[in-house]
Order: sequence, then C-alpha cells, then structure tokens
Amino acid sequence: MINSSNTLRVSGLASGMNTDEIVSNLVKAQSSRLNKMQQTKILSTWKSDAYRDVNKKVDEFRKAMEGLRLQSTFNNQTSSSSNESVVSTTVSGVPTQSSYEISNVQQAKPAIASSVKFFQTSSLDTTKTLSELGVTEDAAGSGKTSLSINGQTYQFDITATLSTVLNDITTNTPLKVSYSATEKSFTFTNDIVGAGKDINLGEGTSNLLAKLGLPTGSITDGSYSNNATTSVVTGTDATQAKMYINGLEFRSDSNTVTFDGMTFDIKSSMSSGKLNVINKSDTDSISTSVKTFVDKYNDLIADLNGKLTEKHFRDYPPLLNDQKKDMKENDIKLWDEKAKSGVLSSDSTIRSFLTEMRNSLVSTVQNSGSFNSLKDIGISFSSNYRENGKLVIDETKLKGILQTNLEDVKKLFTTKEPATGSASTATDNNLHEKSGFGWRIYDRLNVSIKQLGSLAGSPNSTVDTNSFMAKQIKSLDENIDREQDKINAYEQRLWKQFGAMEKSLQQLNSQGSWLSQQLS
Repeated sequence: MINSSNTLRVSGLASGMNTDEIVSNLVKAQSSRLNKMQQTKILSTWKSDAYRDVNKKVDEFRKAMEGLRLQSTFNNQTSSSSNESVVSTTVSGVPTQSSYEISNVQQAKPAIASSVKFFQTSSLDTTKTLSELGVTEDAAGSGKTSLSINGQTYQFDITATLSTVLNDITTNTPLKVSYSATEKSFTFTNDIVGAGKDINLGEGTSNLLAKLGLPTGSITDGSYSNNATTSVVTGTDATQAKMYINGLEFRSDSNTVTFDGMTFDIKSSMSSGKLNVINKSDTDSISTSVKTFVDKYNDLIADLNGKLTEKHFRDYPPLLNDQKKDMKENDIKLWDEKAKSGVLSSDSTIRSFLTEMRNSLVSTVQNSGSFNSLKDIGISFSSNYRENGKLVIDETKLKGILQTNLEDVKKLFTTKEPATGSASTATDNNLHEKSGFGWRIYDRLNVSIKQLGSLAGSPNSTVDTNSFMAKQIKSLDENIDREQDKINAYEQRLWKQFGAMEKSLQQLNSQGSWLSQQLS
C-alpha cells in the first residue's frame, strides 16, 4: 500500500503487513490523552458560555430593579384636572404642592395671514393663455398685461397660460394665489402673517382682473367685506396663552405652561369660573415596580436553581470532530444536549449568590419606620420548599399600605446608611443591617456580576481574554498544541521504524533470492 503525507511512504511491500492500519491504531491509542484534553476544552468553553449567560440574566435583573433603591421611584405622582377639556396636566418634575387653583384661562393663538376668496358663477380653463381668455395687451403694445398688487405693478405675458400666471404671482409678489375649479374660486393670501397686512388688487394697464372676474379693491378699506361673492379673513397677530395658577398670572407663547414640576396643557379658553388640579402619589406605578421586582426575582432564581439541579450525564462526553463523521445530524444534536446538560450542576458560585440574595431579603431592616421586613408589606417567601425561596406577593395588601403609609414603604427599600470608602451592603454587615432592600439586592447583584465577570467575562463584552476561564482555555490550547506535536513526532517515528524494517526485509529477501540462484 502506498500512503502519502508530507513524504512518499511505501508500506507492507516486503513484510506484507497493513502498515497504515497499524500506525493509525498506534497513533489513536497514543492520542487518548489529547482527546481528553480537547474534550476538557470543549467543556470549559461550554461552562464559560453558561457563566456568561447567567451573568447576562443577573445584569438584566439589576436593570429591572435598580429603581427600587431610589427615592424618586417612590416619589412618582399623578395629577388630575377637574375640567380636562380646558386644562389637562402631567407631572414633569417634583411638585411641591398637592393642589392648584386655575382661573382666567386664555389659549394661545397663532398669527393669521389676511386672505380673501372670490366666488364666480362659471369656471375658467387654467390651461388657456391670457389672450385666449380675452385679456388684452397694454397700450404700448408690448404683448404684456399688468396687475397692481398692494400698490406695486407686475407685468405678465398674455401668451402665458393662466396657470403659469398664477404661479408667477405666487412666486414674485407679496401674495399667494390659487384657483379651484371645483369651487369656481380664486383665493389670495398675504405672504406675511399678522395684523395690518393688506390685500389690495388694482387693474393695471389692461383688463386682466376684469377678464378673470375679479373686482378691484382692498381688505382694509372694506371693499372686500364678506358677502355672497367674497369670503374675507383679516390678519391678526399671535396672542399668548394666559392663565392664573393659585392667583398668579402665567403667560406662554404656546398652549403649555410649566410651573412647580407640573405641565399644564391648555385645551380651550375659560373666562369665568375656576378649575382645580389635584396631585397624589402614583401608587399604581410604585406597586407595578415592586411587582416587577418580585416577578423578575422569581424568574431568576427559578432559572438558576434549574441549572444547579440539572442532571449531568457522565456517559456523554463532548464529541470530537472525528467522532461526528460517522454520526447522523440528529444523533449529534441529541448527544450534545446530554453532553451540555448539567454543566453548572451544583456550582458553588451560583449557589452562594442565591444564598446571599435570600439572606438579604430575609433579614430585617433597622430604623426603617413602621416596617422592617418584606412580610410587613405583603411580600413573603413561599412555604413550598420545592420553589426554592420564591417570593409571593399579596397585591391587595401592598396597594393598601402604599396608599396609607407610602413613606415607610419608601424607607424600607431606599434607606441607605452612609458608607466609608468602598464599603457596600454586600461587604459591610453593619451597613447591610441599616440599609433598605433595594440597596441590598442592588449591591449584591453588582458584586456577583463582577465575580462572574472575573470568572468568565463581562456579559456585555464580545472578546474575553482576561477572565479566569479565558486564561484556562488558553492554557488548554497551549497544552493541546504541545500534545499534538508529540503525537505528530510519534507518528513520524513509527513510520521511520516501519520503513527501516521494510528496507531490512527487502535486503534479506534479495539476499535469499541470490543464494537460491547460486545453490540451484
């Protein structure tokens, strides 16, 4: 058999042995240590990924509950107006007052441009030229007609279509003009908004206005007053919004007034009477924040306890590439599922984290007012030991306490004893006892995220080279490379030895043949 690798190998010609198979089996036997090292690397990679997944979930829980350590979460307020159709309100800051009396409300109004619309009895074809509509050129015979707008004369070619002339007026004069064939009307609007901006049309040197069926005149002199053939809007300046809050006048260019952490939106005017705005604690949103904490906590501990108790199948080590070659894809998938199962089973780091979190929630909070435990506000641990410390919430009790004694609930979560140096509730027992549950859990999560990051990398990093497991995997890679070099050298040595044997046998065979020839 001829076997080729880096060099040409001739096997078994003299001996008749299957040298390829012999060498392959010897190398395979010698590779058992390498295989175990490669499987160890795969397991370490799986474990590192599992730790990072746990760290990500812990980080997500921290983000979901971090607001419970802050007083601002418990200071949320909601407001209501006694007349929402006039003034509606929202809490935009931290109000200092619980109620506001509103009177003399006036909406802001934007500046309006002067406009006049002329209605006609018959429609015009805007695709016809001025001359086709009967417009004549001026006396000078220049082929142009003219129009006076606000005291200034503008000229237009009588060969241009009406549509073109209307566009020219809009582009080059102080007015915008449009024509509606449906209404059979011309509308002129001043470019500038505000009071005193006139629309004054006068016939120029020919009959342009007359042929278009438009009268000369002006808004300001009253000649375009509203009647059967015209509709007039006189321009007005913008007016500010005005309102009195607790007797003090406020003004705004928009229909929004901001005062004392409140935003007042004016919906309509109210010249007489009063309305009231009442502020109260937003206990619904606070209750939702607490319930979210309980739900996310339960989800996290259920997931982590599941990883701790997941069955580990010792008879299913990680598959190597050579092993996968002879397996079906579905069989590989089923094998890998069992091989990965229990990769964090009974893990001490995760078990310690769960124990510390539970201890933080079980122990009472000193100097926190009327309440010093979660049970006092309707949150208790499940009596079913199979649920591994799941929190159970009595929402009715919690909402009732939030409405009657919000201040002490706030203390129960947000109380924070001043710390010295880098101490936190997770490292200082005295600080832990005197700090609220929000700070206890938040600090504990921070410590655990840091520990897991040192162990297997940050949950948000894409490349990890400094964690314990990254260094462990790197060391395994180096050992695998060295072991692979040893096996390569062993294989080369075997081929060299078998080659020498074949050569010797070949020489003996040659000598035997020569002797046979001599004797015969």
